[in-house]
Parts: sequence; C-alpha cells; structure tokens
Amino acid sequence: MREKRCLGIFCSVVIIGVLICTLWPFNPFPSNRVKWLTEASGIRFSDQGVVISKSPLLASAADTNNSCSLELLLQPAEIRRVYTILSFYVPDNPRQFLVRQWTDGLLVSRSVLDARNKTKTEKFDVDHAFQRGELRLLTITSGPNGTTVYLNGRPARVLPRFTISKSDLSGQIVMGTSAVDYEPWSGEVRGLAIYSRELTSVDVLAHYENWSARNRKPLDLEEAIASYEFSEGTGNEIHSAVASGPSLEIPRNFQVPYKAMLASPDKEFAANRRYMVDLLLNIAGFVPVGFLVCAYLELTRSRERAILYAILAGGILSFVIEVLQAYIPRRGSGMTDIITNTIGTALGAVLARPNLVRIILRKMDSDICGEKRVLQPD
Repeated sequence: MREKRCLGIFCSVVIIGVLICTLWPFNPFPSNRVKWLTEASGIRFSDQGVVISKSPLLASAADTNNSCSLELLLQPAEIRRVYTILSFYVPDNPRQFLVRQWTDGLLVSRSVLDARNKTKTEKFDVDHAFQRGELRLLTITSGPNGTTVYLNGRPARVLPRFTISKSDLSGQIVMGTSAVDYEPWSGEVRGLAIYSRELTSVDVLAHYENWSARNRKPLDLEEAIASYEFSEGTGNEIHSAVASGPSLEIPRNFQVPYKAMLASPDKEFAANRRYMVDLLLNIAGFVPVGFLVCAYLELTRSRERAILYAILAGGILSFVIEVLQAYIPRRGSGMTDIITNTIGTALGAVLARPNLVRIILRKMDSDICGEKRVLQPD
C-alpha cells in the first residue's frame, strides 16, 4: 500500500508538471498590444499585437493586368528571430502570401495551389534589410519581367523568375503575426499601400520621399486598391484612403486568427532542425508519464494490461492538452504532438519494471528514514 501511495503521488506530480509545461501561461484572452503612436501617424506592435481587415481585400476580375506592388513603412523593434509582419489569408490557402522578418533579413513567401490541390511554396530573402529602431520603406514591385525589392527607394534585389500576382495580395489582411501561426512581430507600422500596377523606380523613389517627409503630401493613389496612412490616432479602426480597401480592425484581445485545431502531421512537417528537436522533446517529455503510470498499474494488473492502459492514458492526456492549446495563442495544436507523446508514453511503459521500481522506492524510503534518524537528538 505504501508503494502504491508513493507511486500515485509521483504520477500526479509528473502529470501536473506536464500540464504546466504545455499549457502555461493558460491565458486564452491576452490583451492585444497595439497602440497608436503619439509622435507620428502609425501604430506600435508590442510582442503580442494583431490587426485584421474587417473583410477580405478583393482582386478585380475585370483587371487583366497582373502586375502589382506593395509598400510597407515600418520600424522593427527586435532582430532576434522569425516574425510575421504582414500576411494575406484565404481559407483554401492559409499561407498565401507572407512578409516576414528573419532576424535582420526580409523573407517573402507565396504559396500556390496546383491542379491536384497541393501547395507549392516559393520564397526569397533579402539580407540585412532591417535595423532595430530604424524606419524603412519596403517596396515590392512585380510585373512580367519579375520582382524587384526596394529599400528606402533604392533597389535591394532583383528576381527575374519570381512573380507576384494581384490574387496573391488579396484576401484577409493580417498584420503583426501570421494568420495561422504564433509569430508575433514587434515594431511600428506607419504606412501600407497596395497597387494593381508595377511601380517604376521613379515612382518608388518619389513615394519614399513623400512617405519620409515631415509635411507629407497626399499619396499617389493611381491604381491603388488599398492605402492606409494610420493617421486616425485613436479608436480601433484604420480606414483605407481607397474605397476598395477594407477597413482594418484592432481587436481587444490578441489572437492568431485562423490557427488550426489538431492540424494534420503533413501540414505540420518541416524539414529543419527545429522540427526534429521538437519531435525528440515531445517523445522524451512523456517517457516519465508512461514509466510511472505503468509501474503504478502493475501493482494491481498484469504487465500487458498495465502497458496498454498507460499508453491509453498518455494518448488521452496528450489529446486533451492539444485541444486546450488551440485556445492559447502562444501554443500550437497538432496531431504530431499526440503521436510523439504517445510514442514517448509507450517507451516509458515498456521500460517500467516492477522490481526496479520497488528497489528505487525502498532506497528512497531508507534514505529518508536514515536522514530522520540523523536529525533526531541523542
């Protein structure tokens, strides 16, 4: 009975520890850290901030010219990891177009659905595009001859084989994080404009001079489909200077707008070191759960049943955690973790041996008793 009580305590401690590690901080409704600038027109994102368009930005079907341009006036606050500055979301293609900051570099990606509804991702990067605390005008123009990236009105990279269409720059606008992943960006945004034409180098330089001027003139809105100067200064709505552009909203609470619940393993897979480390950690983290639960159950059940019930308990615990994580912005929810957690539980259950557990418990008990005798006065 004493062994069973001790094992029960250890099991409870390990399970509580797993819940704390996977769910902390359990805050499904954190404050949205977006504030208006007081010294200039713009908004500031602080760690966890998001802005979402109230309706999708639509590409005109009547416009056969597929050239487009994107302008973004911003000032990063950090250059440490990967952040998503701007994304365009559509249900069929959640990662349709992403503008991200990778340390001090720019990373732009577009996802295209092929005839078999498979997603193909194309991307490019620009090294040393950003500096912490420095205001930059990022301009991306695309036409029949490819894409050109400008920084502060000057060409930074030319990509003849990479093209962006107006349909890529359509859908739900999400700023400050990815529409489907927790990748919060910190910094200031002071302007955003989207055009249905390829801006010339002369246009880009003229726009930069206007964006950076103290006494800013009205923006050149020729063939613009959305333009935001962030000049409201108060409230939770940001209006477009072009009628076709939807208003942007600053929600009261931070959220990853379209985060998946129990995402499938094929959608979570990534061929990189971080993904492999996460797999190993998820397996290792549940080995103690399987070991202790199986050892506890073996005191009253056969070894085969104890292993089976321990694996089921680990799988159910992981399932509950992943469902709860879908409501926590900082956490992801996916089937991959359930699979790896269950494997870890199974490994721990197989390693559990009643005799080994009894030896450990007796050793601990004798050490505790010996320590008590030493502490007793003569």
